[in-house]
Amino acid sequence: MGYSEIMNKTLRLSVTTLLFMIFLIPQSFMQIKLPFLSLALLGIGIGIFRGNYKVNHRAFILYYFLFSLMAVIWCIIGLIKGAATIAVMESFRVYFVYMWIYFVITIYISNNEYHKYTDRLFCMAAIGIGTIALYALADHVYGLGWLDQALADEMYLQVGIHDGYVQMNNVNIGMLTFIIPYLLSRIILEQSGSRQLLFSGLVVAVISALLASRRIVLFLFLLAPLITYVICFFSDQQNKKTGRQVLFFYSILATIAVAGYWLATLMSPALVDGFLERVLDIFKNDPESDRQLQHSGLIEGFENQYLVGSGFGGTIDVVRSDERPWTFELTYSRLLFNAGFFGIALLGLFFTYYIFLTIKKIKKTKHKDIYIPLMVGFFSILIASASNPYLSSFDFLFALSIVPLILNTKETAVSYIEARGAGV
Repeated sequence: MGYSEIMNKTLRLSVTTLLFMIFLIPQSFMQIKLPFLSLALLGIGIGIFRGNYKVNHRAFILYYFLFSLMAVIWCIIGLIKGAATIAVMESFRVYFVYMWIYFVITIYISNNEYHKYTDRLFCMAAIGIGTIALYALADHVYGLGWLDQALADEMYLQVGIHDGYVQMNNVNIGMLTFIIPYLLSRIILEQSGSRQLLFSGLVVAVISALLASRRIVLFLFLLAPLITYVICFFSDQQNKKTGRQVLFFYSILATIAVAGYWLATLMSPALVDGFLERVLDIFKNDPESDRQLQHSGLIEGFENQYLVGSGFGGTIDVVRSDERPWTFELTYSRLLFNAGFFGIALLGLFFTYYIFLTIKKIKKTKHKDIYIPLMVGFFSILIASASNPYLSSFDFLFALSIVPLILNTKETAVSYIEARGAGV
C-alpha cells in the first residue's frame, strides 16, 4: 500500500468519523471531534493546495464568500452599536469561521461519490440516537448506571415521565429534525425497492422522537412528504408518481393513527388524554412563556432599529441567559432584530437565488433521489430553527452547506479523485 493510498484512507476515515459524530452526538463531545476535524482540514487543505479538488460550479465559492461577507458586515454593525466584543466574536466564529470550515469539508465531499454512503450514514446515526434514547429511558426507570454521569451530562440525558408522555432533553434528538425527513423522503423516492435499511432507520428514529415527545420532529415527520412533493413539482421530477406515494403515506398514517387511538383509548384513556394535551399544547398562546416573551422583546427591539437592526450581539430586556444575554431560542425573531429589514432582504434574496440554482440542477441530475431528500432535510432544519437555536451551533450549521454541496457535485460515474488517481 503506497503513501498516497494510506493518506487517502486516513483522510476518508477522518471525514467519515467526523460526519458520523456530528449527526450522532451534536452539540457535545467537541474535544473528541476536534482531532478528526483537524486531520480532515489538514488533509483536505493539502489536497486543495495540490489541486486535487475541483470547484465544479462557479457559484460554489461565491456562496461562502457572500454569506461570510454578510456576517462580517453585521458583526461590524454590532460593534458600532455597542454590542459586547465577546458576543460579536461568537457570531463571527459561527457564521464566518465555521462556514469556511464547512467550505473545506464540502469541497472534499462534493469531489467524491458521497451518494453511495448517505443512506448508511443517516441510518446508522438514527439507530445510534435511538439506542441512546432507549438507554436513557431504561436508566431513568431501572437505574442501570452503565454510563458515566459525566458522559450523560455531556449529552444532557435527562428524562421526565409525565401523565401520557415521556420527555427527553438529549441534544442528539434535535438532529432527527434532519434525519427523519431525509429518510422518509428517500423511501418515497426510492425506485430500486431496496428500502430495508431506510425503513429500519426511520422506524428507530420515529420511536426515538415519540419517546422524547419532540413535537417539532413529529410535525416534520408529517410535513416531509409534502415538502418532497413540492420540490419534485418545481423540479419536474415524476410528479404524478410522487403524488401517489405521498397520498399512500398519508392514508397509511391516518389508518394507523385511528387504530392506535382506538386501542389506546380502550387500554388507558388517561394516557391518551395526557399525550394529546402534550401535542396540542403547541397551539396554545401563553404570553408569559419564555419564548413568547423573547419574541415580543425581539420584535420591540427590531421596531426601534428596523433598517439594519442591532447587529450581531445585540441584547434586549428579556434575558434568556445571564452569562450570554445576546442568545435567544427563536432564530428568525433574533435574526430580524439583529439584521433589520435590509439584512433580512439580502439574506432572503441570497437563499432564494441559491435554492433556484439547486432546483435547476435537480432537473438535470441523475441523483435526484439523493438531492431531493437532502433538500427536504435542509428545509426541515430551517423550519425547526424557528423555535430552536440550532443554526447557532457548529454541528447543525452543516445544513447551510447542503445547497453548495449539491451545486458542486460533478455528474460523473466516478469521483474526481478516483478518476485523477491523486493522493491527498
